[in-house]
Amino acid sequence: MATETWLITGGAGYIGTHVADLFIADGKDVVLLDSLYQGLESRVIYLRKKHNEEIPLHVVDIRDYTAVENILKSQTFTGIVHTAALKAVGESVEKPDEYKEVNFTATVELLKLAQKYGVKKFLFSSTAAVYGSPDTTEPCKENGPLSPISPYGSTKLDAESKVTEFINAPGNSGSSFRFFNVVGAASQELLDNSVENLVPIVLGKLNKGDAPVIFGIDYPTADGTCVRDYVDVRDIAAAHLTAANATKLIPAIINVGTGRGASVREIINLVLDAVNKSNTEVIEAPRRAGDPAFLCADVELAAKEMGFRSKYSLEESIRSLF
Repeated sequence: MATETWLITGGAGYIGTHVADLFIADGKDVVLLDSLYQGLESRVIYLRKKHNEEIPLHVVDIRDYTAVENILKSQTFTGIVHTAALKAVGESVEKPDEYKEVNFTATVELLKLAQKYGVKKFLFSSTAAVYGSPDTTEPCKENGPLSPISPYGSTKLDAESKVTEFINAPGNSGSSFRFFNVVGAASQELLDNSVENLVPIVLGKLNKGDAPVIFGIDYPTADGTCVRDYVDVRDIAAAHLTAANATKLIPAIINVGTGRGASVREIINLVLDAVNKSNTEVIEAPRRAGDPAFLCADVELAAKEMGFRSKYSLEESIRSLF
């Protein structure tokens, strides 16, 4: 069997490097593409040392279609893992055109190039933001209501439909993975540097000596704070590897989560315990617009169709950060 080669866009990112780490360990070759706008070259340097091999990194904007095409025509790729995106919900409201360009138009162009150069497998990073703000405490099913409330969610949903068209073409395969709240790290070198995700936000506050903030304590949940599904980034990477190695077609849309919810208050308490600061004051602030009370994944489709279930507990994910 010839070695598989996968192109990973956003390959110096938090999720991209975790996927690369697992693919390399599985004997696959990877080629990374990243603008380094949010990605970190230090993560790639760490992977090169860990696996003792040269991992190509092309510093390219996903919107530079000529440069992307040059990469795709330079060698034969088994598949593409497309994680490159802009992903700040608030920023997407301020810059809807840029979000459309990066998250939707660039995905469409990448799919055209995949088709042109005979790449058959395509795994797309989508998001639970496509579900919007459900008014139920039932887990979100892939075929359930979709009503994104931000340009970020809308651009990802629009891109999903193009990915599905590609996957449905004869001979092609893949999926759009709807990630829920991603947490954890395989090593300190691959930590999440996002300013959007709750755990890095809490840690950032603590490092500055500031109090963590809870937005909204009057939601219809057990402790009044929002409940989310926190899935370990190592599980996200494992879902990609399972899909890459699948011997039968998998569904075009798959949730990747744990199926379990944790409240904002629980998360903050776990982080405070982990850093021995459980006596820290927590500020309670009014709700933010658009925050659903409950957003968790129904994970039965991934289990049934891919034999995949997440394995890391929330406690393990938070411990992995220290």
